[in-house]
Amino acid sequence: MRRFCCAALLALAAAGRAETIDAVLARMDASARQFHSFSARIQRTDFTAVLNDSEVMNGTILMKRDKNGVTGIMDFTEPNAHIIAIAGHSVQIFHPKANAVEIYDTTKYRAVMDEYLLLGFGTTAAELEKAYAPKVTGTDAVASVVSTRIELTPKSAQAQELIRKIELWIPEGQSNPVQEKITKASKDTILVDYSELKINPELPASAFELKLPPGVRKLQPNKK
Repeated sequence: MRRFCCAALLALAAAGRAETIDAVLARMDASARQFHSFSARIQRTDFTAVLNDSEVMNGTILMKRDKNGVTGIMDFTEPNAHIIAIAGHSVQIFHPKANAVEIYDTTKYRAVMDEYLLLGFGTTAAELEKAYAPKVTGTDAVASVVSTRIELTPKSAQAQELIRKIELWIPEGQSNPVQEKITKASKDTILVDYSELKINPELPASAFELKLPPGVRKLQPNKK
């Protein structure tokens, strides 16, 4: 009963505390100007529309931005253990059970990828408004935190080939999302919940290295 009452109170609080888009963007902008890296634990839920099926994965994420662009590594555990490494114009996905790594050339979509990889963390208000049409669509209680839901609609035709909209849940008084949802043009979705979030931690270069074992098979699915 107590748990139900707490949930009801949070829902009521969320319903009555809608922030303006300008207020939220101002906080995000101030944070983005100081940003260089972040780390977090994540739970990612991939929904495939054509199959009406979802897969839930847990793992960690490290991301940084420097003069060379955005570099990141996502390490997911069971049930589908794999590591995604992003650097330069390449994305590598290592599958340890198969001892195989998929290598993708992302040159065509690199600018779009850089935008969305750091969305909510290292993107200034000006950059965000240049690439997206932002608006507040409500408030929700996410992980027991009242958060403003922002919807971002891509402006460019290139981005729209990949993404229909992105939603960010920004807690009151904070600058970074606790939850993010990407709706693709295919109607598939990716929902990411962040926890143990650290902004600008000291991360050595070795933390972003994809360490491949001997004999790994290298696959290039999109190479003609």
